[in-house]
Amino acid sequence: MSLLTPHSNLRDKNSVSELLSLNQHKIKLGLTRVKKVIKKLKVKNNPKTKYLTINGTSAKNSILQIFKSILIQQKQKYSATYSPHLVSIVERFEHNQKFIKLKNLKKILIKISKYKNLTQFEKLIVSFGLFTNNLKLDWVLAEYGLFGRLDAVRALFDKPNFHIISPISWDHLNWTKTKKRNIKTLKEIVYEKTSFIKSNVYIAKQNPKVLKLIKSYLKKNKLNKVFYGSDFKIVKKNKKYFYKDKQYYFELKSNLFGDYMFENMAIAIKLAIDNKVSINAIKKGLLKINILGRLQILKKGKLLKNLKSQDKLILDGAHNAQQSSRLIKTIKELNFKNKYAVISMINSKDPLSFLKPFKGNFKKIYFLDNPEQTNCIRKEELKKIAYKLNIRSETADSIEEIKKDISGKTKSLLLCTGSLYWIGYLLSKN
Repeated sequence: MSLLTPHSNLRDKNSVSELLSLNQHKIKLGLTRVKKVIKKLKVKNNPKTKYLTINGTSAKNSILQIFKSILIQQKQKYSATYSPHLVSIVERFEHNQKFIKLKNLKKILIKISKYKNLTQFEKLIVSFGLFTNNLKLDWVLAEYGLFGRLDAVRALFDKPNFHIISPISWDHLNWTKTKKRNIKTLKEIVYEKTSFIKSNVYIAKQNPKVLKLIKSYLKKNKLNKVFYGSDFKIVKKNKKYFYKDKQYYFELKSNLFGDYMFENMAIAIKLAIDNKVSINAIKKGLLKINILGRLQILKKGKLLKNLKSQDKLILDGAHNAQQSSRLIKTIKELNFKNKYAVISMINSKDPLSFLKPFKGNFKKIYFLDNPEQTNCIRKEELKKIAYKLNIRSETADSIEEIKKDISGKTKSLLLCTGSLYWIGYLLSKN
C-alpha cells in the first residue's frame, strides 16, 4: 500500500498502460462481458461486508469521501474504488487510508490481461473485485462510471446493501438517443441511473422534475427509500449549518465550505446514522475530509509561485451546468476583489451551458488547452462561445502567463475548473 496522498511518481499511470491498453475515453457499456470474467475469476461479495454504491451526475466522489471520513472515525475497515483518478491510477483503489501499491495493481491486472474484450474501466472494476476478495472489511464503497444500468460496477455489485443517488442533471449527452437538452433526454438519463436499483436507496437533493422521475422509476423497488427534504435535510441559519431528520438536529462544522458541500454531507450523515455510527464519530469525520480537486484550496506547491500571500488558487473539477452553477454560487460568497477563472474542457461536455453561470461573476476568464488531452475543446473555440455569451475572456498558453497578467491586482482569486482531467494535470505539475 502507499500513503493516501497525491503521488509524486507521475510515471505510475504509464507503467500499467500495456496491461490496461490504456485509453481513458474508450467506453463500451454492457454487463455480460464483466459478469463472465467475474465468474471465471471467482470474485464474490462477502455476506459479512456492507456494500455501498453510488451514481448520479454530480457529487459522487465528494459524498463517498465524506462518508469514508466518517467511517474512519468509527474505526470501520473499508475499501473503495473511485473514477476517474486525478494524478496516478493507483488512486482508484483505496484500503484503510492507503492506495494500492503499483506492483500489486500490476499483479492483479496480469491475471485479467487475457480477457481482451474488456475496456479499461471494466478491467479496473474486475481488478477491484479481486483486490477486495480476501480482505476482511466492514464496508466496500464503489463509484459508478457512466450512467449505471449497464455500468461495470453494477455487474460487480448487483445487489449492494445501500445505494446513493447523487444529484442528477444533463450530462454525457453524446451517449443519449436525442443528444439534446430536453425532457425526453432527461427521462432517459434518470432511467439509466435509477431504474435498475434493487437496494435500500438514499436520494440526494434533486431538481423537482428529476425527483419526480426518480420516484417513478423506483416504484418497483420495495426496499427503503430515503429522500433529502422529507427524511433528512440541511438547515442554514445565520451562516451556520445544521443537520435535521426525524430524530436528530445538530450543528455541522467542517473543513469544507459551500452550501452544496453541506448538502453532500447530509446524505452521508443519514446513511451513517442509519448504520449506528455515533454522532461523535460523524462530527469528527466532518472536520477531516480530504477531497482533491473539488473546491480544493491549494495550500502549497509550485502552482502558488508568483501569487501573493492574500491570493487564493482553487481547483474544482466541475464540468457540467449543474456543477458550474453550484460552484459559482459558492465562489460568489467568497470575499475577493478580483476573481478570475482558468478553464479547459473535453469535447464530450457542453461548454455553452457550463459557461453561462460565469457571466458577470469574474473579471476575466482564461482558456487553456490541456497538453495531456487530445480530445480537449480548443481554447479558441471556448473563447468564441464566451464571446457569444458576452463573457470577457482570452486565451493563454500557460498558468504562468495568466499569473503574470494579473500580478498587478490585489487580493485575487484564481479558479481552475472545467474538467477533472484538467485538474489532474495541474495537480501533477504542483
